[in-house]
Amino acid sequence: MPELPDLVHVAEVLNGALAGKTITGARTGDPTVLRLMVREPFPAVLVGHRLAAVERRGHFLRFDVGQGLVVVINAMLVGRYKLLAPLPEAQRKKDPAALGLALTFEDAPELQYLDEKRMGKVYLARAEDEGRIPVYGELGVDLLSPAFTREAFGKVFAKRRDQVRPFLMDKKALASIGNAYADEILFAAGIHPKTFCKKLEPAAVDALYAAIRRVLPEAVDEIRRRNQPPEVKVRDFLKVRGRDGKPCPVCGTTIRAVRVGDGDACFCPTCQPETRKLFVSWSALEAARAQAPGSSTKTARPPSRRSASRRRATSGS
Repeated sequence: MPELPDLVHVAEVLNGALAGKTITGARTGDPTVLRLMVREPFPAVLVGHRLAAVERRGHFLRFDVGQGLVVVINAMLVGRYKLLAPLPEAQRKKDPAALGLALTFEDAPELQYLDEKRMGKVYLARAEDEGRIPVYGELGVDLLSPAFTREAFGKVFAKRRDQVRPFLMDKKALASIGNAYADEILFAAGIHPKTFCKKLEPAAVDALYAAIRRVLPEAVDEIRRRNQPPEVKVRDFLKVRGRDGKPCPVCGTTIRAVRVGDGDACFCPTCQPETRKLFVSWSALEAARAQAPGSSTKTARPPSRRSASRRRATSGS
């Protein structure tokens, strides 16, 4: 899924290639991806319109196609954007099965939105109705905007009673953080992903805010520097996400993955120690392994507290 730093770059690339160009055609590989909020028929409603701008709003891309019409795309899990050099119709290849939307332009590349999982959604709406688009109309404060102040963050945070990682990923609170950057932000702040918001001390809340303000712009700068095509997801510079089983770049502890809510979080047990008793204590395991004579670097699965209790009961201890 393209996350906020990815989408900043994607929007800039698409805007540079397509803004001011006239739409000559539109098609879809799967009509179920489209959410038509206009009465006019697709694709005729788009043909002849001049694309005014492409911009990111939270985790959505918004295409202002002029005359009061917008196309808003939520790429969800695996959606991606691709620019193709214009070709005569006789030379065009068959559309990929993953095609969600294609827009052709006069004297410009073709834009394709691709989604193998069919989880993303493409909304075609009047500008005055775009606030009715699910989630899009209820987005929280944009994390790259001047409105994202420490005071604004504190007001949102003070209402939370859930774990910190689900809070970060709540698009109606903060617009918008996905799995990858939730992990990176928590690592930068030194906070375990299972920590409950109400358990964080004021200094930790300050650190969390500072981490958001630092991690996201740094990622935007790095992705811009790489300047890859919009369909390429650049993640190899991340410190913990996707590095389960590898050493922490700061302390060398093995990075772990733990289930939090509906997804897995990657974290360092040493840099992000747990603040409450967990079913599996990775930090305790790492400490025990480090102190053991002749300890091997081979990763072992830790015993659960339940298993340890069962062994004690069996031994009569």
